[in-house]
Amino acid sequence: MKRKATFAGWIGMGVALGLLAQPLFAIEVLTKDDFINNIVKKEQLVKVADNAIFLLDTSSSMNDKFADTDDPKIKVMKRELRGRNAWFPDIGHQVGIYTYTNWQENYPVQAYNRENVAAALDSVRDEGKGPTALASGLGKLEPILKTLPGRTAVFLFSDGEYTGPNPATIMRKLAKENDACFYVISTATPKREKALREDVASLNQCSRLIPLADFVNKSAYTTGALYDVKVTEQVETTTQKRITGLIINDINFPTNKTELAAEDKVDLDKLAGFMNVKPESYAVIAGYTDDVGTRDHNEGLSRRRAEMVAKYLKDAHGISDARMVLFWYGPNNPLVPNDSPESQAKNRRVEIRVGLRDNA
Repeated sequence: MKRKATFAGWIGMGVALGLLAQPLFAIEVLTKDDFINNIVKKEQLVKVADNAIFLLDTSSSMNDKFADTDDPKIKVMKRELRGRNAWFPDIGHQVGIYTYTNWQENYPVQAYNRENVAAALDSVRDEGKGPTALASGLGKLEPILKTLPGRTAVFLFSDGEYTGPNPATIMRKLAKENDACFYVISTATPKREKALREDVASLNQCSRLIPLADFVNKSAYTTGALYDVKVTEQVETTTQKRITGLIINDINFPTNKTELAAEDKVDLDKLAGFMNVKPESYAVIAGYTDDVGTRDHNEGLSRRRAEMVAKYLKDAHGISDARMVLFWYGPNNPLVPNDSPESQAKNRRVEIRVGLRDNA
């Protein structure tokens, strides 16, 4: 019998309800408090990228104010990276930090070290200067990527402007030749962001554009790009940022399909009802596949499954894109070994977890 969604935390948060045993679950809403309070252990996490490179924009346009605040974008960028470094789990990533405007090697790729990364971020200038020489910076990135084994997540901060050739052409080549996923953190104007989004979508299945406001409000955009919770582990839900029991982990799909079943829509209707009365909440949605087919195909398929869920929540219930964080992991982190058709069917899934914005 198909297991239905769990809504045990419908009227309260984890602290109010106490610890709650959960079914096996991969995607999580992990927070700073979870790591500071040692709720999440290193052995509960599995890397989905081996390396993380941060390409920072310190051009003059980064002196513009962020959203409705008086803070310049460059200050917001540095503040967010400093804050996340303070609790980022050390599970063996290689990390590099570079400023591509007047190229600087703030932290050449090496094993992650919290204190040294903090010092590197402090060395990034506080005031933007000069043009956005992104194409030149990407040219310097190429020999770095070639030395790195495994998958690399490149967090590229961009104002959407550039001098010289279109950097998307270079990024497409780097993504194809080096197993790199580009997470473009956009500070662009709405008009320029539209073109930038199209450029990023053309790179590969794992690359994406993230508006700076979404990056600031949801730390999951950083964590989910670098690690997932091992599906064989359970994280005790105790922080107020994670809504205890409000999970859906049984949306399954036939081979190579993305359509939602009627019973899945019923579960999503309930979830949307909760989110509409909790406007400070957001959903983390992750797609998975079995291991049949190429990785690129499966990453695209898991992406379309996650997007199908998000589209239903948006079209049927008005849940905005800004309140959904999507990930797609292909065959990574299977629920069960892919050793039979029945097991493969369990791994063709979408999981959803609901949490509160970081600043809620």
